[in-house]
Amino acid sequence: MILELLMSLSLNDYRDLAKAVQVGAAPNTADEYCVAASILNRVVSDRFPNTVSEVVYAPMQYEGIYTSKAFVANPRLVNKLNSVQGRNNILLWSQVLDGRTDFKGQSMLRYRVATEDPMCHPKGNFYHYYWQ
Repeated sequence: MILELLMSLSLNDYRDLAKAVQVGAAPNTADEYCVAASILNRVVSDRFPNTVSEVVYAPMQYEGIYTSKAFVANPRLVNKLNSVQGRNNILLWSQVLDGRTDFKGQSMLRYRVATEDPMCHPKGNFYHYYWQ
């Protein structure tokens, strides 16, 4: 399901995805792909909006998005996520996340259950299901 979604995303979708990754992931780590995968998990879930834009700009969902003034997605990150290797990495990490749609950052590590909440990089987020 994620593979089909990745192949159908527009350049604008990748820009929106990159914006959320810029504000939510540990830069230049696998965490970038995991934030992207968690967003795409939301898109394919019945519990969340069904487009990248609607997920990224949903009220009170991604703090860096709703607290920031308008900003431009980093073109290098857009290209990185939209590349064949980037899509493969998103797909790979989406398998690790196993449908997880939510994440918490470093300041919340004390709440992480290591056996249940995967991390993609030690300086990145930990991922969980919406009900956790």
